[in-house]
Amino acid sequence: MLFKKNFAILGKISTEAICLTKIYLIRHGETEWNKIGKLQGSSDIKLLPEGIQQARLLAAHTPFSSVDAIYSSDLERAVMTAEILAEKFKLPVIKNMGLRETSFGEWEGRFLSELAEENPHGFEKFFTRPDKVQPPNGETFLQSQARIMNALEEIIADNKGKNIIVVSHGAAIRLIICAALVIPIRKMWSIGQYNMALNVLTFANGNFSVEMMNNTIHLYNF
Repeated sequence: MLFKKNFAILGKISTEAICLTKIYLIRHGETEWNKIGKLQGSSDIKLLPEGIQQARLLAAHTPFSSVDAIYSSDLERAVMTAEILAEKFKLPVIKNMGLRETSFGEWEGRFLSELAEENPHGFEKFFTRPDKVQPPNGETFLQSQARIMNALEEIIADNKGKNIIVVSHGAAIRLIICAALVIPIRKMWSIGQYNMALNVLTFANGNFSVEMMNNTIHLYNF
């Protein structure tokens, strides 16, 4: 009887484990503000031609062949990136405001060097203690992480057992990875995240697993 009971439990666990959702989490391609060192946040900035080419390179050299859905932040740089990938997989792009970059409020459109020079003691916390920072009229990273993870969890709930592309932004993706690995926000800048980086996460039985981070090999696969 005990054997049969344990076997039944094992069978249930095995069945649930099969329902694995794979998330191809992608940062958008390069923009002008990326290139010159301005904070973008929720500002709606287009891709540079180089950024469009980066997206095309990933589309041409994806290390995955099957995708069931494509989601994107509704900001144009993310949507442009997602649309190039969508052409390959012949899928629509589903825009989701919850996947937007952290709002940096009055810091948006400013050079990082300029902000550091104006307020050396305050702005240095942006990188040294991001968990303690709130830009004027902007979001804290904790607020941003809660918003982004709510959006991602809803997407996963709608796509159980499927392969999905999610296109988002540098800080947003770092916050997702922090949540997935239970890393405190103060360590978020320890996670590399280049333009057009590919990250691979899986979700099963209520838990995330990070299989790949900050992969840009496709950009050199000419």
